[in-house]
Amino acid sequence: MLRTEVVRDPAGLLRLRGDWSALCAGARSGCLFLSPEWLIPWWEHFGAGRQLSCVAMFERERLVGFLPLFSEVVRLAGVPVRRVAFLGDGATGCDYLDVLAAPGGEVEVRAAALVALGELPWDLCDLDGLWRDSPTALHLAQLFPNGRAVRASAAGLGGAPAEVVRDARLRFVCPHIPLAGSYQEYLQGLGRRENLRRREKWLFRQPGVSIEVARTPEEARIAVERFLELHRARWAVEGGSDGLADARHEAFHRAAVRELAERGWLRLYTLFAARRPVASVYGVVHGGKFLYYQSGYDPAWASKSVGLVLLARTVQEAYAEGLHEFDFLRGNEAYKAQWARAERWTIQMRLWRGSRGKAVRAAQQAALFARESVKAALPRMALEVARRTRRMLRAPRPEGMGRLEALLRASAQS
Repeated sequence: MLRTEVVRDPAGLLRLRGDWSALCAGARSGCLFLSPEWLIPWWEHFGAGRQLSCVAMFERERLVGFLPLFSEVVRLAGVPVRRVAFLGDGATGCDYLDVLAAPGGEVEVRAAALVALGELPWDLCDLDGLWRDSPTALHLAQLFPNGRAVRASAAGLGGAPAEVVRDARLRFVCPHIPLAGSYQEYLQGLGRRENLRRREKWLFRQPGVSIEVARTPEEARIAVERFLELHRARWAVEGGSDGLADARHEAFHRAAVRELAERGWLRLYTLFAARRPVASVYGVVHGGKFLYYQSGYDPAWASKSVGLVLLARTVQEAYAEGLHEFDFLRGNEAYKAQWARAERWTIQMRLWRGSRGKAVRAAQQAALFARESVKAALPRMALEVARRTRRMLRAPRPEGMGRLEALLRASAQS
């Protein structure tokens, strides 16, 4: 039997931080996006209006399991719904979210986590970002056959008697490169290698070309501002980035970069040309993997493939560090497919509890069917125009500029 504790205040997270970090480092499901170095800054910047609901599991006084959750009230299909979700849920792009368990204790931790999860108040348990083939995802799929109502107690959920219905959907492909052999051997199988060699040869003949890697907090302080500026520039014609949508997201990454640098995990690359920053890669080394989190570049240098050249350098140095994987994380961008040699998928798994949960689920499914029917009837170009217009409308506009003027200017730039 494990003792469980629900952590509801930030002081509780800070109290557990050291044990939580050690648990994440040793757990089979451990990853950057489940670490306190990432999730504590995340909560500090995205926790407003939400309630911490993390489940900590102890064997005597030793932390052996941790399920990082928050709860909130949201409106779905016009109905207020109590929702619990992973810390990290949302636009910051956290993949492979899960429950952390000490090696060898996964079965006991999952069972204790289910009991504690059932005792939290919710209509919807929204687990987005699970690795599709994780033991947690497979276990929940066995307990809750898709679309069939199951008694909570029969599935091991604690709390009051209720029926629970599960549904799930694929979310994101995460391409990656298994770093076997050497970088030169890998290049032999890369379809763009001749183009890459030409671009590298031309670029490194130019004056003032160099590459810097920020690893320390002091280096990171300057490099993160360069990265943010280049990322904004790259996405300006698209109406802004989904991943770094506003000042709050940028503030989060400034804080996260500082934490990552203090742990020695940060790899923030900057490519200079004519001694000016023209491309940047926000990378993290964690658990023997290079995580290619985000990138940016100066659009004026796009035709010189500065992003391609800097990506190649990050892969080369991942080989040199002796890492075992280069993970592009979520996204089906064409360049990732050209470099990757394998892929994994994340899923969103939802548990709807009680009469309110089941009613909202039915309403959401009807709305989704109607929306997908409309999208299927529209040509691809019309969907792309609508997507870009929506992003431009929600993007921050320069001071003194009207929304329509900003939209017209962005359209002209594209």
